[in-house]
Amino acid sequence: MQEEKQEFQFYVEQIKRAGAFSMDTDHFHDTYEIYYLLAGERNYYINNLVYALRQGDLIFINRNELHRTMAKGTVRHERILINFRQEFLQGMPGGMELAFPFFSEQCLLLRPDVHEQGRIENILFAMLKEQQEQCTQQFPYLQSLLVQMLIQMNRIRESARAAIAPANNEKQRKVYDIIEYLQTHYHETVKLEELSERFYLSIPYLCRLFKQTTGFTIVEYLNSIRVQEAQRRLREGSDSVTRIAEDTGFDSIAHFGRVFKGIAKRSPLQYRKQNR
Repeated sequence: MQEEKQEFQFYVEQIKRAGAFSMDTDHFHDTYEIYYLLAGERNYYINNLVYALRQGDLIFINRNELHRTMAKGTVRHERILINFRQEFLQGMPGGMELAFPFFSEQCLLLRPDVHEQGRIENILFAMLKEQQEQCTQQFPYLQSLLVQMLIQMNRIRESARAAIAPANNEKQRKVYDIIEYLQTHYHETVKLEELSERFYLSIPYLCRLFKQTTGFTIVEYLNSIRVQEAQRRLREGSDSVTRIAEDTGFDSIAHFGRVFKGIAKRSPLQYRKQNR
């Protein structure tokens, strides 16, 4: 399903879940994402912090930002998710040029009031209906709906109400310290025994705490940030794949290739060719 979505410049979906659910795959991509929580509660890991979301909260995630949702409180929840590529907003009718400040930021977290929620949901349900019905001139109509959504988001942002604050209890602060260490030392060999000693936690508790807080295992997290850095160097530089694998902490080119393809859905060379 995820690979099919990548063929689209724009995709919107609504999902309702009655049981416990946490994303179980490494998750970052080269599309923009808008996540709107219609009902329930979720924990959302993004940009090295965890946010407790409630009904009506909205998040805009920039391209190639590592993120993951996790269960919180009541397991029932319902959300609407939009993924779109930068090209989707090009060639707007009338040659309209659009610029939104949050496109150059890592993410945008909004807590709309009840009236704003109503306007957002009207746009989202119109998108879902239009995508399902496959009417003529669907592309420009969906473009116009997305623009309405982005304008509404920017207006809420400019209203300067308090932003959604990250979770910040003692356990989460400990995990934030571990994340900071991993981001600094991802290019080195990282062993659980060393992390256990450094942060004064037993290995089982360390692994459980990290997973419960971020949704990632420590290995998943390390692999994700290593692949993100490898992607950046493949896009922007000319170093060999072997050199990039060594510099990003992989113990062999074969291991690098397997992990990279598992996350990026293509080989390092294919990724470089498609993004140069």
